[in-house]
Amino acid sequence: MLNPLSITMVLLVTACFAAALLNLAAQNRLRGTVTGAAITAAVLTGAVFYGAGYAWTLGFSFEALFRALLALCRMFAGVNDFASVQASPLLCRAGGRAFFWFGHFCAFYVTASAAISTLGEKLLRRIRATLLRRGTLTVIYGLNPDSLSYGRRTAGQRHRSVLFVDPDGNTGLETSVSSTGALLEKSASALGPDRRFLRHINMTPGSRRLDLAALHRDGRKNAAYAVRFLETLHEAGIRPDQVSVIVSGIPENAPGILLPGASYCSHLLTFDDYELTARLITKNHPPADRISFDARGRAEENFHAVILGYGKMGRAILSRLICCGQFCGSTFRADIFDPAAQNGFLHEHELLRRYDIRFHRADARSDEFYAFLEENAGKISIIAVCTGDRNANREIADDLDSWFAFGRKLPMIIQATGDGYICQDEQHRRTECENIYESGLPDVNMLDAMAMQVNHIYRTGSSKTAAQEWEECDYFSRASSRASADFYPAMLRAAHTTPEKVLAGDWPPDEETLENLAVTEHMRWCAFHYVMGFTAMPDEVYEERARQYLEEKERTGKSGVRIGRDMENHMHACLIPWEELDALSEKENRITGGSIDYKQMDRDNVLVIPKVLAAMKSASEGQI
Repeated sequence: MLNPLSITMVLLVTACFAAALLNLAAQNRLRGTVTGAAITAAVLTGAVFYGAGYAWTLGFSFEALFRALLALCRMFAGVNDFASVQASPLLCRAGGRAFFWFGHFCAFYVTASAAISTLGEKLLRRIRATLLRRGTLTVIYGLNPDSLSYGRRTAGQRHRSVLFVDPDGNTGLETSVSSTGALLEKSASALGPDRRFLRHINMTPGSRRLDLAALHRDGRKNAAYAVRFLETLHEAGIRPDQVSVIVSGIPENAPGILLPGASYCSHLLTFDDYELTARLITKNHPPADRISFDARGRAEENFHAVILGYGKMGRAILSRLICCGQFCGSTFRADIFDPAAQNGFLHEHELLRRYDIRFHRADARSDEFYAFLEENAGKISIIAVCTGDRNANREIADDLDSWFAFGRKLPMIIQATGDGYICQDEQHRRTECENIYESGLPDVNMLDAMAMQVNHIYRTGSSKTAAQEWEECDYFSRASSRASADFYPAMLRAAHTTPEKVLAGDWPPDEETLENLAVTEHMRWCAFHYVMGFTAMPDEVYEERARQYLEEKERTGKSGVRIGRDMENHMHACLIPWEELDALSEKENRITGGSIDYKQMDRDNVLVIPKVLAAMKSASEGQI
């Protein structure tokens, strides 16, 4: 019969083995550290004990050297040479022998990990499947290098359980999935997906959060899968606030067409790779950092962008720069160089009427381009190289760097493709993002935590919480609020403050600064709407909508007509200069009997910054 000490030893052995097995089964931040430490411990132990042991028994000789090396290698095959070196002084004491065997265990653990992962696949899969039923789950539709990168970051840095759903049978990537600690599903129930799949992942009303990332190479397949998944969740009674969805391959302004079930989901973000790269660039290198501001938040310089190449990447960069490059006291200008620019979609576009956008049918290597640089050197804020080819981008960027080196003010130079970007600032510091899916974007929960607070200020008189109001928002309103939330770092820079100071109570700014920031916010809001295809509402349309409003109110006692906002025809009455907003407010109030103040809404967007920052902090700490 086992005595207590024997039982304790049995339990310790079992616990150590179970811990090693769990470390292999679940992706966690300790796996790489543990494996690296085990290799280091094994090599050091073998070198010390076998080196000293053979030197003691055979003397200082080549035979001792090579036998020690061989013994060190044999450790990783589970073999020991204890009998040959046990006479060494290092092994005379129990402590020395304990370290000796510890080193052998580390060596065997490193070697056995691959075997355990292979031979014990069923057991490991069962363990991982059990872990997947707890906590927040990320389901990734589509198996490819990009989705693997996203899954690896989600599992490793965000500590989420990850389940891949592969409709294409990419067997060559299964090992990579396993290495992330994730599971791979190919069942019809998962590909459907249906109620059985929800039971399989333990998804019930109010139980846990689920993040769906549709990252297949085909955007329309992503849209179809997301719609089916949302329908199944809705049928099962899963609450909208339990679910967040990101869908790649779908432009941000198109979800209403391709995702008819989008209204069900509270947290939904669509994007294509070019939009995501452009968004990441303006997030990490905001246009506000390229200009200076006076003490009252007013820009002291104009923002001037140069875009070299105007395909999908160039268009995405232009849209983001327009949205993020509007400041009180500043004008926006963009010069685009491309012999065959894909600018057909801008034909008669409102952007061309509202902003100084100039097209040059010349190559970035041409005399015409460098003559332009000579004329505008010192005024350019940013040069975006977007030829569609990394090698061409690098060649052009190197030429620009050399040209500006001769005593000219160097602007920020960014080489951008759909995969990532390389940025060089005026101090020649380089920042690289090789894979946008490893960048931390998109994190729709973080974006929405901030955007909810922005949306909340527009719901004046509502008794609902910010989260409840967010669920009722259409997709466009959510996108608008996200764009506003994205811009707050620029507001803080213009106000010469920091998030830490604002959260400590250093807000609002003085009256003049607040007014200038409100003007900036209105300019940004207009830019977002122009980029999304809106135009200013003609007077005759406004009057007709006012008539409809009054007729409906007289007939039913209330009206759902938004006089100044026509979503069907993409018109908005507020797309006017800041100075004209008071007259618009008075005009609408005479019709409705309300007390709308459009300027104050822009001021409120500035005043709400502390709440937005607090929401961002809570989301980053995992409290939301």
